[in-house]
Amino acid sequence: MKIFCSVKIAFVVTLIVAAFALSGFAQGTGSTSAPSKPKAAPIDSAAQAKPASAQVEPASADSVSTQTEAAVARPEQPDSTAESIAEQTTGESEANTEDDDAEQTLSDRPGSAPPPQLRRPVALGPPEHLDGIAAVVGDEIVLRSELEAYAYMRLAATGRNPDSVDTKTLLSECLNDLIDNKVLLVRAMEDSTINVRNDEVESTLNNHINAILRQNNITMEQLEAQLRIQQGTTMARFKSEMRRAIREQLYKQKIQQGYYFSAKISRRDVERFYAQYADSLPEVGESFELLRLSLRLGTQDSVRQAAFDKIRAAKRELDAGMSFEEAARKYSESPEGASGGDLGFLAKGSTTELTFEERAFSLPIGRVSEPFETRLGYHIIKAEEKQGMSVRIRHILVRYAPTEGQREALIARLDSLRSAIKDRTGFEAAAREMSVDNVTRARGGDMGWLTLLEMQPSIREAVQSLEAGGISSPVADGNIFSVYMVSRRADSRRLTIESDYTLIAEKAKDIFAQQRLLDNVKKWREKIFIDVRM
Repeated sequence: MKIFCSVKIAFVVTLIVAAFALSGFAQGTGSTSAPSKPKAAPIDSAAQAKPASAQVEPASADSVSTQTEAAVARPEQPDSTAESIAEQTTGESEANTEDDDAEQTLSDRPGSAPPPQLRRPVALGPPEHLDGIAAVVGDEIVLRSELEAYAYMRLAATGRNPDSVDTKTLLSECLNDLIDNKVLLVRAMEDSTINVRNDEVESTLNNHINAILRQNNITMEQLEAQLRIQQGTTMARFKSEMRRAIREQLYKQKIQQGYYFSAKISRRDVERFYAQYADSLPEVGESFELLRLSLRLGTQDSVRQAAFDKIRAAKRELDAGMSFEEAARKYSESPEGASGGDLGFLAKGSTTELTFEERAFSLPIGRVSEPFETRLGYHIIKAEEKQGMSVRIRHILVRYAPTEGQREALIARLDSLRSAIKDRTGFEAAAREMSVDNVTRARGGDMGWLTLLEMQPSIREAVQSLEAGGISSPVADGNIFSVYMVSRRADSRRLTIESDYTLIAEKAKDIFAQQRLLDNVKKWREKIFIDVRM
C-alpha cells in the first residue's frame, strides 16, 4: 500500500480530530458491538482502570493535551505519535520549492530559532482522490482526510504494518467508527441537558496552542509562519477549525460521562462480571499489601488561635467586598495562593480529605464557605463551576505548624512502636488502639493491595525497598505521621474480588455503560440520515 502526500489541508486539525475519535467513543473497535472480552491492557493504578469518559474534565488542558502535542511533534523525536501516523515522504513536488525557500529564509533570520517541521498528512488510496466528503450523518459530515488520518491513528495504536493491511476493510471499519462518532455528536447536540460553553472551548483551545508552543519551544509568530508556509493556512483559520473539533469532542465527552455516572451496578453484577472476565482481566504491576498506623501531631493552642484569627480576618475582608482572588493572594499559605487560590476541577473521590470534598460539592456555585478545619489547617473555599461529577474550586489555606520539639517527640514515639511491633498481629492491635486514620483503624490499619503508581511518592519511597514484614520509617503528611507495614508484596498479580473489588467494579461499570451506549447508538443510527459516499 503506497503512502504519499495528499493535497494540502489543515492537517494538524485533521490529526487532532482523528486522535479525538480514537480516544473517544469508537476506540478503534471497528464495530459498534461491545467486545466479548475487555481489552487486556496493563493496570498500574486504580485511576488507569477508570474509563476515559469518566476521567474527562472538559475544560482542562490536560484532558486533550496529548493529542495536541502528538499533532505537532519536534523533528528530533522519531518515536512521537505524529511521526508514526504522518510520515514525511520523499520526492516532494516542484510546487513546494517556493515554500521551502521561504522556510529557509525564515530560519536564517538572525536571532530566530528554526521553526519546527509540521507533518503533512498521508492518504490511503490512489493519488487522484482529492479531499472530499466520505459520509454525511444528519447535518454533520465525515471528511475523507479525517478518515485517512483516523485510519493511520488506528494502525499506529495497534502497531500494524500499513503494507500488510487490507485498505478497503480498514477504511470500511474506520468509517463505521467515525459515523458512530457523528451519530453520538448529533444526539449530544440534540440533548437539551448538554451544553458546551464558549469559555470551555476557548480555554481548551488556548491550552492546546500553548502546549504546541511549549513542546516545540517556539513563539506564536513561528507557529503562524509554519502554518502559512507549509499548509497555506492562517492562524485564524487554524483556530476556527480547532474550535470546531474541540466543541464536537466536548459534546461527545459529556454524553459519555452521563452514561458512565448514571450506570448502576450491584455487587452481584460485579461478581458476575468477574466470573465471566476473570481470565481476560490484566495483571497489575508491582504491588504491596500495606497496613498503616497514623498519629496526629498536636499543635499548641496559641498557634492554632493565631491561624484561626488569620482565616477569620480573610473572611471579614471577603464579606466586605474583597475579591476571592485578592484575598487568596493576601492570606493563603498554599502554593495556589499566588494565582488567586485556583485549584482547578476537583473530581469526586479524588482526595483523602473528606471534609474538604464534602464542603466543595455541597457549596452552591459562586458561594463562599465559612472557615473550616482539616488536618492541613483552616480553609475558606469558593465554588466556581460544576461539570458532571467535578467542581472547580478556589481556596484560602492558613496552616498551623507545631513546634520542632513536638515533631521530634512524635517521630520518636513512632520509632519506638516500630521496634516493639514484631508481626502483623502486633501492628493490627496497635493500629486499632492508637491510629487516628478513621478509614483503616477498624481494620487494624489494613489498606489492602496498592500498586506503586497508586501510592503517594512519599509512601512509595518509604516502602519500596522493604521486604514482607518490614515497617517503614515515619512518613509525614501535613500534621499526620504514619508508619507502614508491608504485609505482602508481588512483582505482578491477578485481580481478585477480595482484594480489588473497587477496581473490578470500575471496569464492570465501564463495560456496562459502554454496552448501553453502543446499544443506543445502533437505535439512533436507524433514525438519522446517513449517506456513505465511498
